[in-house]
Amino acid sequence: MSRVSLSRQVHFSSGHRYFNPEFSEEKNMAVFGKCYSPHGHGHNYTLQAEFSGPLDSKTGMIVNLVEIDAGLKKITSIFDHKFINQDVPEFRNKVPTTENLALLIFDKSKSMFADKGIELVSIRLYESEDLWVDVRGDC
Repeated sequence: MSRVSLSRQVHFSSGHRYFNPEFSEEKNMAVFGKCYSPHGHGHNYTLQAEFSGPLDSKTGMIVNLVEIDAGLKKITSIFDHKFINQDVPEFRNKVPTTENLALLIFDKSKSMFADKGIELVSIRLYESEDLWVDVRGDC
């Protein structure tokens, strides 16, 4: 049976601050620059997720978009309108870089539709229009 890929995009907004408590003030400034501000800063993120699965001959879909949207909103609600360093437990002791956010989102999303034979192939998380991170299941 042929597998088909389907991609969906959702948006969320979050604030965060880059800093490592193990670093001195000077090293944090040198490594993280403006992102080290004690007041933090925010982004309007775009998450793209690609799923793959067998085509249902009766519906013509691999999975209903309503289910995809609900699953992705459930994952992104962890971050949406939150200050990540304080509101997301996984980032209380981890720098909330786009790379770390993307890895957590991928890990939380990969089993979302496994019971239906749908595989999360990859995600792309845009922090801005000129900065994004890709995470693929084959890595």
